[in-house]
Amino acid sequence: MNTTQTPRIPQIITRPDLINSPKKELFVAIAIAGWLVWLYVVMPVFALIAWWFGYQRLDIFILSNPARTVETIQTYALAILAGGAVFIIWATYNWARFRLSSRRGSAPLATPGDIGLVFGLTEAQVVTAQSLKTQIYYFNDEGHITNIT
Repeated sequence: MNTTQTPRIPQIITRPDLINSPKKELFVAIAIAGWLVWLYVVMPVFALIAWWFGYQRLDIFILSNPARTVETIQTYALAILAGGAVFIIWATYNWARFRLSSRRGSAPLATPGDIGLVFGLTEAQVVTAQSLKTQIYYFNDEGHITNIT
């Protein structure tokens, strides 16, 4: 039977009571605004697809004013181009900023002394354990290594 106790780490997603009320209301407002923008952008695309597959009722709404339809398509094209330009500018900025620096390198190798420090062993014990083909570890009641053969 395991008698160790693990710390309580709340899962915020399944525990909405842990979020304070103003922050929760802000998240709801952001979610509603996001859904409204999504519907505003996607609904004309759905209408166009339905019209393409022969839903005749959409002819009244889409093609009743061809100049307005062309204007709407141009607006969407400009919005897509602007969004793409922002992403390209951001990617170019990051490339220019980080192209010469190597931020991600390999981790330094652990020395036998470092390994021994973590496991409570001497450097000689670690070197001996690394050279053995078969190893037997002996532990005390607290789970610390006491001997290696």
